[in-house]
Amino acid sequence: MNSFFLFMNVKFKRLIGALSVLIGMVVGAGFLGIPKALTFSGFVPGVIMMLVVAFVMFFMFLFTTELTLNTKKVYQMPGMIGKYLGKNFGKIAGVVFGFISFGAMTAYLIGSSEIMSSYLPFSQTICMIIYFLAISFIVLKGLSFVEKAEIYIAIALLIFLAILGFFMKNDFEWSNLALSNINDLIVPLGVILFSFGGYNAMSHVELITKSDKKLMVKASIFGVVIPFIFFVTFAILLLGVYGNNVESVATQSLSGTLGLIGNIIAFLAMTSSYIMSGLLLKDMLIDDYGFNKTISGLLTMSLPFIFTIIVNPDFMNVLSFTGSVLSGLFALILCATIIVHRKKIKKVYFKTPGGNFTPIFVGVFFLIAMLLLIFKNFI
Repeated sequence: MNSFFLFMNVKFKRLIGALSVLIGMVVGAGFLGIPKALTFSGFVPGVIMMLVVAFVMFFMFLFTTELTLNTKKVYQMPGMIGKYLGKNFGKIAGVVFGFISFGAMTAYLIGSSEIMSSYLPFSQTICMIIYFLAISFIVLKGLSFVEKAEIYIAIALLIFLAILGFFMKNDFEWSNLALSNINDLIVPLGVILFSFGGYNAMSHVELITKSDKKLMVKASIFGVVIPFIFFVTFAILLLGVYGNNVESVATQSLSGTLGLIGNIIAFLAMTSSYIMSGLLLKDMLIDDYGFNKTISGLLTMSLPFIFTIIVNPDFMNVLSFTGSVLSGLFALILCATIIVHRKKIKKVYFKTPGGNFTPIFVGVFFLIAMLLLIFKNFI
């Protein structure tokens, strides 16, 4: 790892570390459903929707950067909300944040163990136990260990995507992207919203960048742009080969060598996000609620594992509820926090452009999206 950093200056090292954490958080399981989701909306409308969501999420990254830099004490996002909106809102935010992390970790645990069981001579339950123990060790080791692991995972994701494109080029048909029927815009919206989540990791980015606001803003930009390029490229490749016949979990469309490569991509992406989700939840219990490091780590990792073993929930249902309802609710609370905190802070180290219009605009977007998704999926 030291040789990898040998030719980098200090700031570039920090930027690479920050980007690795953000990319590892953003590129999770959600992108696997994007190709199928775009068959509902049409390719071009779907990509336009991805652009809109990426733009909105960029502001969410900046909002969390603003809160982090303008608050002296170290908090995770629920603690920030409690500081500025009051303890009751802080408790609500903590519960919502906990369930978001819990839901994401549950989904990643299911998906990753399923992939493992298809290649190893063990049942999915045994694979889940092995996976749980390995990831628990990484999360308990803390941010410095995770930062190094995330760099390798982020690089591997980009390499595997290039390999995937190389193997699929002979079967690729541009005509397969001519998906013009707009049957449903709500389904892809939910999948895309889940896919671009990850702004909560900015509290860790502050630690990596040593509170350098220029580096944090750069990380916010590239932390949205790189996943956007990854998502669009992945969708083009899968739709270009399979068109409307692409599976709901895109890598399940692949077979042979391509299937192996696709499952490696999915496994690495889910593992990366699983690690960061666990770390965020663990640090929330430590920073915001004063839990002991060991106890917080054990609670963070064991509860989703026990829930998954006992209940055996459906992978896509967990993603849908977590991404559509819980994430939208948390974003609304965070937008309100931005407006209130600006009235309370004495010294401004960073302020998101656009004044109060931007958090209001973003909040309205999430409110509309959340209501549409609730109406579509649960009413």
